[in-house]
Amino acid sequence: MTESIAAELATPTFLADPYPVYRRLIAQTPVFWLPHSNAPGGMWCVARYDHVTFILHQAPIFKDTSRIAPPDRLTPLDRAMLQRDPPDHTRLRRLASHAFTPRRIQSLEPHIEQMSLELLTRIRERSPADFIADYARPLPIMVIAELLGVPFEDHDRFSAWSDQIMTGSDSVLGGEEAARASQEAMASLVAYFTSLIERRRRQPRDDLISALIAARDAEDRLSEDELLGMCVLLLIAGHETTVNLIGNGLLTLLRHPDQLALLRRHSEYLTPAIEEMLRFESPVQRSTPRFAAESFEIEGQRIEAGQQISLMFGAANRDPAYFPDPDRFDVTRHPNPHVGFGSGIHYCLGAPLARIEARVAFSHILEHLPTIRLATDQPEWKPVTWLRGLRRLPVRCD
Repeated sequence: MTESIAAELATPTFLADPYPVYRRLIAQTPVFWLPHSNAPGGMWCVARYDHVTFILHQAPIFKDTSRIAPPDRLTPLDRAMLQRDPPDHTRLRRLASHAFTPRRIQSLEPHIEQMSLELLTRIRERSPADFIADYARPLPIMVIAELLGVPFEDHDRFSAWSDQIMTGSDSVLGGEEAARASQEAMASLVAYFTSLIERRRRQPRDDLISALIAARDAEDRLSEDELLGMCVLLLIAGHETTVNLIGNGLLTLLRHPDQLALLRRHSEYLTPAIEEMLRFESPVQRSTPRFAAESFEIEGQRIEAGQQISLMFGAANRDPAYFPDPDRFDVTRHPNPHVGFGSGIHYCLGAPLARIEARVAFSHILEHLPTIRLATDQPEWKPVTWLRGLRRLPVRCD
């Protein structure tokens, strides 16, 4: 049974539409073992919403991969806060949170609006245009580059490195070649940040990298590995999810013209519409690894201490026990307790920034692109199963 599920997850049909598989998993096999090469033997996958939230909030789990992996297998991302446990996670998150205060996020909004309008001009001038390359990707990259202090002119390089890292980390589709490319991309990104950190150490600026350097050098709270890990994490996570949110969101609206028309008539639905985009086409489909700190049972399956666990957010967000008519896209849906940004202590730190970027993006699209429509019947999805995002999205505007 698990072998057939693994084979199905690796098909182009699944990449194009994973939700029929998710429906079957929720109904028949909500907790299953998925063999793969990125962990000893494989990992447990959890599909139902109540099981996902149980593991996020109550189950005896840990995230620190250094507890089970040899040091030479660890990457800077393994030393970042996403893969750490308290008290280290608490310390690292507190440091990073200084960049994501409500005041700081709100102060970015006028610049986000300006960048958005400039990019929309490109969409109109290039019709047909690739919405991903011309808008959904550059907007979040500009924002996170400004926040971190990364030169935007380097965006082609770090965007390519990010794609290679994400693809190579896929436990279902990532083969040896992809894993090797991912390792090379990570090495390039680490070298890039090592050089940039040295420049900021000599000439500090009003940016997050300089602030993190000061925290390490002056207060000795960040090791060199933690500093590199934080930079890599914030750069990748700071744009990858938002690119997918904006791209998936537009595709969903264009595939549901009744909901798009409703949103054009009632702009007050924009906030719940963005939450529905996060639920309906979750940018993160499967969580980063967690591990059982001790043995426990769930849905009759015994998860042994040390075994890897992955939470299927994309499936949980379509669970009919928690979302009535889950396969219906409804911009007025309320309540909407989706786990698109996770939950618990590892809830996405950049969620408020992603929501502001999405709100600016879709308010501008509704206002300035009244005739936008799909220029293809078959959008091109990225070959990654744990994320869900478009590689290309051709659109036309009259």
